[in-house]
Amino acid sequence: MRERKSFDFDEVAMTYSQYRYPNEKLVEHVFNRVRYADRILEVGCGTADYLSILSELLHARGFGFDISPSMIMEGTRKNHRVELKVADADQSFPYEDSRFDFVFNVNLVHYIANLESLFEESFRVLQNDGSVLTVTDSCQDICERTLTYYFPETLEIDKARYPGNSSITSAMKKAGFEGIYTTKVKTTFEFKKKHFEQYRNKAYSALRLMSEEGFEEGMKRLEEDMKHGLVIGKKAYTQIWGIKIAKRDFDLPTIFAVGFNDESSN
Repeated sequence: MRERKSFDFDEVAMTYSQYRYPNEKLVEHVFNRVRYADRILEVGCGTADYLSILSELLHARGFGFDISPSMIMEGTRKNHRVELKVADADQSFPYEDSRFDFVFNVNLVHYIANLESLFEESFRVLQNDGSVLTVTDSCQDICERTLTYYFPETLEIDKARYPGNSSITSAMKKAGFEGIYTTKVKTTFEFKKKHFEQYRNKAYSALRLMSEEGFEEGMKRLEEDMKHGLVIGKKAYTQIWGIKIAKRDFDLPTIFAVGFNDESSN
């Protein structure tokens, strides 16, 4: 079990609600791989922005929960068509077995103490042939992002917080998931005022964990670069997928083999 990373999300709920928003390329990537779902669940949904847009695109009923009452309050205020609850992703999920077609989490696993429990619960609430998705940052993602370039202290902070891909896939396998594979979304974009304001308001948790001196130094460098020319933003997302495959009480190849042998003996 990993040490749980404490963070006061109630304190930052308004900031996240105002300055964080779904990445369009990531949303498109997920939609193109899921395509259909009747009920979807986001674990650790925050203000539920990803849940809201994906449930709309998939014409699905959207459900989500988060440990922060303030995050859920903001999510409910912004996104009326999804059903949200306050609950802890490190505990049993507040849903019955086999309830959802698609279960996902975005930027959650670095706050989770017990990855095995997270995926066991995800497996439990999924229907057979349902899929699970974890969106996280790999070590390479952390190293190459714009945030790290201007705020180098965040490199070691987040490398220590984020579990490796192998830890995630191992926990998924132990929970029973099969067909596990990884995809990647890389984005480059013109760094505009809205991105600057994300940093200024510390809408990324790593900025709240670094020194104030390092933060101010990074903001000054970023501001100067924006004055003197175009700043190209970089952000990558690692997606780890798995499937809950229905367990059968028989071995299909054996049945077919027996059938063929019987025919040949007649």
